Amino acid sequence: MTAEIKLLIHRYGAFTVIVLVLFFLLAIVTLLSRDTWKEKLQSSVSDVLSAKYGTTYVVGDYVDIQTPAVVSAAVYKITDTERNTEGRAVLLRLTGISGPAAAVYTYFDGEEKGTFAGYAANSHYLSGDDELDYNASKTQINYCARQIPVIVSKEVEKK
Repeated sequence: MTAEIKLLIHRYGAFTVIVLVLFFLLAIVTLLSRDTWKEKLQSSVSDVLSAKYGTTYVVGDYVDIQTPAVVSAAVYKITDTERNTEGRAVLLRLTGISGPAAAVYTYFDGEEKGTFAGYAANSHYLSGDDELDYNASKTQINYCARQIPVIVSKEVEKK
């Protein structure tokens, strides 16, 4: 091999090693932050439900779902303390004219569709009470509400 080829191999080898190290660091940080991410989403769901219903609902554990919606949805167990029943809270990304917003729905077995509870947002900037604050239409909110039973039905049982 000539000196030029050895130099190119070293340069490309060093570049490849740097890219792989950065990739693994990114993967490790993502895996380590997953639990914190789930806790923050749980807190957001709890805040929305508390603002809408008071202390009626207690938000429980994160629920794994096996559906393409997992990219833009998170599901949590909830308990209705008044009716003593267990259901699900679904945090679902809605995209309106002003961008994406996280909408919270509640769902209990036997219901035809989810119930829109509000938006998980900083209430200092947007009230979250009116869907028009986020430029999401009632049609879009109702469509997503009808999709909640489908999303929840894809729950993965933990072994």
